[in-house]
Amino acid sequence: MRTASIICFICGIWFFVSPWVYNAYMHGNAWNCWIVGGLIVLWSAVRLIRPAYSTGLSWYNTVCGAWVFCSPWIYGYIVHTDRWINSMCVGVVVMAFSIGSARVGGRSHAAPVHG
Repeated sequence: MRTASIICFICGIWFFVSPWVYNAYMHGNAWNCWIVGGLIVLWSAVRLIRPAYSTGLSWYNTVCGAWVFCSPWIYGYIVHTDRWINSMCVGVVVMAFSIGSARVGGRSHAAPVHG
């Protein structure tokens, strides 16, 4: 869970700074990167700090990952190949690792079964 949350945290930071890296900070969709990237960072940080009480935040990050994946079509920047591929990669990585974190977190806090 910890490794998955760290990877999501790093992806969130990357997505947050990517408008400057791709010189797209003047585009309206830069706000998407700043808001969603910030949410991914925030929820991953809370997940790292309080893992026993924050499994649901991994599911929020899954939704953010799906949003990031779909954002090139929503904001119409699929013609910018570098930004499009960036969104696809960040979205898939965040979705995969946050689902893994949520599933591991959900199992590790379940009551033991006595048989």
